[in-house]
Amino acid sequence: MAVRRRWLSRTAAAALLLLAGIAVPAAPTRAVEPGEPKFTFDVTGMTVTSGVSMKRAYLRITNLTDETPIAIEFRVRPILEPDYWIDNAYLQWATQTASSGECDGDVDGWYCSINQSIGRDLLPAPGGTADIPIDIYVSEKSEPFEGRFYVQVTMMWDEYTNRTTDRREFTLALVDAREADLSVVAPDVTQSVRVGAGGRLENTGTLNPGETGAVRYRIVNQGEKAVSGVRVTLRLPEKVTFTRPPQECVIDDDGRSAVCTYDSLALVPTDETDPKDHVHSAVELYNLVTVPADIKAPVTLAGGSVQVEGLTDGISARSAPKRTDLPANAVAVPAADVDATDNKDGYAVVVAATAGDGDGGNGGDGGGDGLPVTGPQAGLIAGAGIAMVAAGIVLLLARRRRSVAFVSGEDTTAS
Repeated sequence: MAVRRRWLSRTAAAALLLLAGIAVPAAPTRAVEPGEPKFTFDVTGMTVTSGVSMKRAYLRITNLTDETPIAIEFRVRPILEPDYWIDNAYLQWATQTASSGECDGDVDGWYCSINQSIGRDLLPAPGGTADIPIDIYVSEKSEPFEGRFYVQVTMMWDEYTNRTTDRREFTLALVDAREADLSVVAPDVTQSVRVGAGGRLENTGTLNPGETGAVRYRIVNQGEKAVSGVRVTLRLPEKVTFTRPPQECVIDDDGRSAVCTYDSLALVPTDETDPKDHVHSAVELYNLVTVPADIKAPVTLAGGSVQVEGLTDGISARSAPKRTDLPANAVAVPAADVDATDNKDGYAVVVAATAGDGDGGNGGDGGGDGLPVTGPQAGLIAGAGIAMVAAGIVLLLARRRRSVAFVSGEDTTAS
């Protein structure tokens, strides 16, 4: 009987250990393995044409994990002597923009912090990219110049002690070339939209499976010459489709690429605009896109891009059309609010789970270039089911032990 009891005790203990282990909710599944990079970053738009007093560049940070960071810190400092820089140009955090974050205010080298209280909109979503503006100021007497500087970025998750830091060097170049300088910035698509009065977009909430969002992109001419006409090449992430492409666009056979030609859209340099006329230095355009209803959410669909180029250069502001008829899906942007980057920008489409959806989505495999956002819910449900089975085993073994003892009495051979 002692042997039997020991066997039963060990079996019950093993079952209880199984019960205890699987009843603990699973931790969120990370999108990257230990030791792999958790984010990447770059600085774009660092070449300035002669005669331009200020240009906006971007620190572009891509989150490679499946969790939104709670804070980002970054430091910018020239590698050579500060006086050598300030005589020609200097970099400054774009504090006049919304969600500007918090900075120390230094010019020769500075530090900034973005968190959930200050600059929340600049924290990149899982698999998404944040475009953080940096202004380049050029001295009136500056000559062609190249200067090296470094950027150090620290991203934090969960707690401020859970952090990853990376550092890179970049070159700022002032060039003697009075040419046009088109640039574009396209933020990630995170909101569902509808077209309101006057063709303006209205956000209606987070983007869920089956809903329509908008790829928005802002084009600005930060150079010294105007352009007459702009061509835009768009690429959508996998599984995303155009909802209603404008007549200026030609869609590729795969349904995910489009070339849009705006031959009547003239963009003049930012310092040659006049609020009283209709000649623009910058415009914001959009294209409506739809995500499939059967996609598994939450998920981030990466791989989208917007690229721009001028069609005709070598014209001046005086020779540009006095009035530009904007396309139906374009909204003029005041020069004071100009954003800048290089001629191509990437973006992602962030799809949220439908409210009240127990399994985190509406089905589908959510594959492709998407970065699935995972968490403890699936593991908790599975663990609860297995825990019930383990508990049943424990009770069955306990009942079996009592039955054997009652029937067999002192007969240790009873089975």
